[in-house]
Amino acid sequence: MQSIGILNRLGKDSAIYGVSSAMGRFVHLFLAPILTRIFSPEDYGVIALIQLAIGFATIFGGLNIGSGIGYHYFAADSEKDKNRALIGGFWIGVLIAGIMCVILLAFASQVSEFLMIRKDGPILGHNLKLYIEIGALGMLFGVLQTSLCSMLRFLAKPFSYLLVQLSQIFVTTISILVFVLEFKVGLKGVFIGSALGAFSGFFIAFLMLARKVMHKPSYPIFFAILLYALPQMPAVMLNWGQTQIGRYCINLYLTLQEQGIYAVSFAISSTLIVATTAFRLAYDPFALSVMKQPDANIIYAKTYKLYVCMFGIVLSFIASLSQPLVNIIFPNSYLNAHKLIPLLATGFFYLGASNILATGIWVSGRTIYTSYAQAIAFLLTLPVYLILIPKIGILGAAIAFISSNILYNILVYCFAQKQFPVPYSYWKTHFWAIGVNIIFLFAGELSDKMNLLELICFGFVVGCFCTALLWFFFLNQDDHRYCKSYFRTFFKKIPSNSCL
Repeated sequence: MQSIGILNRLGKDSAIYGVSSAMGRFVHLFLAPILTRIFSPEDYGVIALIQLAIGFATIFGGLNIGSGIGYHYFAADSEKDKNRALIGGFWIGVLIAGIMCVILLAFASQVSEFLMIRKDGPILGHNLKLYIEIGALGMLFGVLQTSLCSMLRFLAKPFSYLLVQLSQIFVTTISILVFVLEFKVGLKGVFIGSALGAFSGFFIAFLMLARKVMHKPSYPIFFAILLYALPQMPAVMLNWGQTQIGRYCINLYLTLQEQGIYAVSFAISSTLIVATTAFRLAYDPFALSVMKQPDANIIYAKTYKLYVCMFGIVLSFIASLSQPLVNIIFPNSYLNAHKLIPLLATGFFYLGASNILATGIWVSGRTIYTSYAQAIAFLLTLPVYLILIPKIGILGAAIAFISSNILYNILVYCFAQKQFPVPYSYWKTHFWAIGVNIIFLFAGELSDKMNLLELICFGFVVGCFCTALLWFFFLNQDDHRYCKSYFRTFFKKIPSNSCL
């Protein structure tokens, strides 16, 4: 029962973090029917390209400092040392993010010219340099907000985290609507609104933590945080490349219209991240906080099963209802996006699972193994992108995406088990995921001529069937009893000492 109480704490924190993540994703879905009727798929392709450039800069602006802060915060034995980790992490984050922002502003012209290298010809009618400059400012405040929000998680303040995220979401939504609909400034309004939202989130988070972080830093902690974070940087960069290289190859070989359709399917599929990100935000400090317990490996194994069950259900319904969802939200020019969603959503499912499987690497402190796994996966799947995208278009990008995430998942599992063995029920996950994707493929063929109501009913039946397969194939009878006990406990108030 002790592990039920511990996992209950994880579940409640995940639910709170999930509210903010869900609201953020809801805003994108809320804006989508409006913006897709203003902007063409080609315009969405431009947005995707700018996000590609800003995302790459964000890797260096953030430098994965949050992981280093978290490790040294939970490894510290005194409150004074914990505060040193927070203060040092904040100031090094400000320094690095500021430098990266200045570099991106200085080289905005060169970046925009690089994005113009396309088989389909240069992009006309858009000021990519201006978009990148606005995005650079948004990147600065976004990175700083992320760093401060990580501290709120480490301090076990999920409601403060929620307030910061909701502030950013509200300002972003209102700003985009005002600039695009009222001032009619086009795509520029999307980037201005995003930058203003990032600034508001940073400002609220800073007000919450100013008393704690606005002190002179201890310089040795700078190096300690960097020594933990930097070995992960190759993995972070390669992970970004693994998820985003498809967009670049589409830009290189295909049209902006196909880029826009892929961006829409990518956005719908990443709805799964609403759940997995919420779980990860709660799981990272949770995993570090229990790493010294004698039964830590058992807790990690049960957490993995919980992840697969919860997000396997989410995956089942996102994939099976993708066609009616696209039909409802988007105009006809985006309808083909639904064909990519099951593959992309499964890729995101594996990406989240890899975070759980990598626990053994984190707690051992040998974070370089995440870089090894990512490098091997990237090098082996890069040819898949380069071969499939010119041959079969955006479907090739989706196939390469899921392939790269499955390979990375397997490599992380193998490396982590050597550092810190955990008795995961691992290989059953692959059998289930591959099986349901075959079901999604056949279901898509069968539902091709159905009307909207029939699509919804049929998709719901398919989602329930895939969920039943998960319950009966992935879990055994002991797991069934454990899950029932967990969910009964989750919805009750548990005394604080039951989690200890």
